[in-house]
Amino acid sequence: MPALALSQPTRRTSCTAALSYYGATLWPIIPGAKNFLGPDVSLLPALALWAAAIVALASVWPIMWSADTRQAIWRAPVGLLLTVIPPLGIIGFASPLAAAGFLFPGCAWCGLLACGVISGSLRVWPRRTGAVLIAAGVIANALHPGDPEPLPGWQGVDTNFGSIAHAPVNPISEYQAAQWIQQFSLTANARVVVFPETVVPTWTAATEAFWQQTLDRLRASGKTILVGARVPITRERPQDGRYDFTVDLVALRGDHSSSFQMARPSDDYGAGFSYDNAVIIRGAETGEFVQRIPVPIAMWNPFHSHSARLTLFAPPVIAIAGERAAVLVCYEQLVTWPVLISLGHRPTILIAVANDHWASETRIPAFQVAAIRAWSRLFGVPAITATNR
Repeated sequence: MPALALSQPTRRTSCTAALSYYGATLWPIIPGAKNFLGPDVSLLPALALWAAAIVALASVWPIMWSADTRQAIWRAPVGLLLTVIPPLGIIGFASPLAAAGFLFPGCAWCGLLACGVISGSLRVWPRRTGAVLIAAGVIANALHPGDPEPLPGWQGVDTNFGSIAHAPVNPISEYQAAQWIQQFSLTANARVVVFPETVVPTWTAATEAFWQQTLDRLRASGKTILVGARVPITRERPQDGRYDFTVDLVALRGDHSSSFQMARPSDDYGAGFSYDNAVIIRGAETGEFVQRIPVPIAMWNPFHSHSARLTLFAPPVIAIAGERAAVLVCYEQLVTWPVLISLGHRPTILIAVANDHWASETRIPAFQVAAIRAWSRLFGVPAITATNR
């Protein structure tokens, strides 16, 4: 794609080529955003999100375009970098860099670098570079032993809880889901069991108390579970005299859990954000991993009081059962920034959790699977997935 955009005769046609690429690859945003925002929302917001994303990402390439052909050697990698790092990295879907996992499996950062360099040299020496690309890709895949095997004792669990956490509160269905998760956890043979994103819609001190008996049994048997949930953010006491005692319970839980390991930033909670989209770790080990990039607008919305926090520089890995786990929560599987930051910390396992009921009729779940497999192949890190549908 960078070679295609930079090989256009004018800056305007370069922009058109980039818009065509992102428009075609990001079309699932339209039905996905429509489903995520709810049936009462018109198609216009979904179209607006799609248009904003493709315009923002495509804007890089006419800026990188130059009439001097040879400058594509450095302009293409720089353009790719600009679409990966924040702020564009927050919506950095469909990065051509993800192809490195299929072109150069097992080559890690060298494969990623080769992908960036080739994107520019294809513009300057298309035939020679194309031949080198084919030869290198064939050799790398011939030498690759295959996708990394899952770690023994780890199990990802797919669920069919439907619109849990994406629909109005239904205490009965939430109770049934919680009971199913607890029963499955206790009977599973795996040492670490991973469940999807937000299958427990909210995790508070009351939730902890409800789960306590199961957690004690898991701890006694040496098992650990990872469960996706929203965690309310502790706030200061409001000035108008009203007070939410649930917040106090959450704070008390944190105060009295001396072994509570949290993979989250230590800075003060920002006003205007009401929850973290997190993965709760309980049983033989205790902790919490916070999603770094929630879905923009739909979840992370700085203009709305009920919003998830954006924590770009939160800890990217967490220690679980002797492994360095890089957790990628739903949307993070589609953008390159959180993946590369996590892989830069040398994880020994990739954990990909998602709640894809809202995207079940789109290609988004397939894109997530392909992306995780690509990064797993590129760096030789085993991956485990857990998805709710």
